[in-house]
Amino acid sequence: MKEYKVIILGCGAAGAMCALSTKEKSVAMIDSNTKVAKKLLATGNGRCNLTNTNVNSSFYNTNIDKFLKRFDNNQALDFFERLGLETYADEEGRVYPISNSAKSVVDVIDAHLQADLFLGAKVKKIIYENKKFVVTTEKETFKAAKLVIATGGNSKEILSNLGIKFAKFMPSLVALRGKETRDLNSAKISNVLVRAENCKGETKQEVGEVLFKEEGVSGIVIFNLSTLFSRVGDFHGKISIDLLPKMTEKALCEKLSKRRTLCTDTNKLFVGMFVGAVSNEIFKQAKTNINTPPQKLSDDDIKSLAKTIKNLQFDVCGAYDNNQVFAGGVPLSDLTDNLESKKIPNLYFVGEICDVDGVCGGYNLQWAWTSGHIVGESL
Repeated sequence: MKEYKVIILGCGAAGAMCALSTKEKSVAMIDSNTKVAKKLLATGNGRCNLTNTNVNSSFYNTNIDKFLKRFDNNQALDFFERLGLETYADEEGRVYPISNSAKSVVDVIDAHLQADLFLGAKVKKIIYENKKFVVTTEKETFKAAKLVIATGGNSKEILSNLGIKFAKFMPSLVALRGKETRDLNSAKISNVLVRAENCKGETKQEVGEVLFKEEGVSGIVIFNLSTLFSRVGDFHGKISIDLLPKMTEKALCEKLSKRRTLCTDTNKLFVGMFVGAVSNEIFKQAKTNINTPPQKLSDDDIKSLAKTIKNLQFDVCGAYDNNQVFAGGVPLSDLTDNLESKKIPNLYFVGEICDVDGVCGGYNLQWAWTSGHIVGESL
């Protein structure tokens, strides 16, 4: 049996920050992955969106102000600069390494980690006895007075093993499934206003780009709106899209009335406005026959088309498996200000395993840095 002062389960972003922030020298890090911070390599499309210059609690499912006051985005960037990482922020406030490569972030973490690493080691059992934590992997056993859980989202087996209460883990920042999008597969629409409504009637909206899949919708806007479903634990509801949010329905009716005099075929009414697949969907949802001569389109037909353009609708009936994070986890109310369990002394939680999830844009990684640093300093 190997004995340490601290065991950190998980070598991802939060676990790595915890190890980098602690002054404790006797630290073991255990992870089933074979590389440190492996998931970081895929974040930000391989560029690693470290944080955001606009970080505050409004971007999360819960208030984390008291934690951000102790280690915010500026402090995180200062921390990484001291490790040698150079960064820049884009016009949206998203911060990336100046190399535009996530590997740069992983490299500086690797270069400064002082802990003993046990990679490719899957945890089989955790026991808390005689004020010590005993962690058994497939190969060996470890013991420590303090245990940090940094295993990411969907860690229900570990939490259940320890008898820790947690909110149900649900995929978040994820593409949404729908049944009516097959004909739109691969189509992309930009600068649209997307509204989501979940099974409880709660709504949220955002402007941006939508990518249609064979059975659903994707894109950053959809990822952000998916939190409306994940946080209630039910991926059923509706998505409605305003294709021209800067134009009123009245103005759109006037425009369409003029356009019907310009075309010889009704199915060409939207040429120059929308791609073919989107045009066909508008006609379908407006229940307008494209074989009707344009001069015979009634004012009611025009109103129906305009209304549909302002409110293209799709049912949500599930989520894809490509979620970026999980909602749910250990409630902050069950943890101290140092993210220590109120139930089991010297047991800490960092990162995604806490019931904290944010929208796209570096917010979830910021929580990893914030929580990891706070726990690391308190060990």
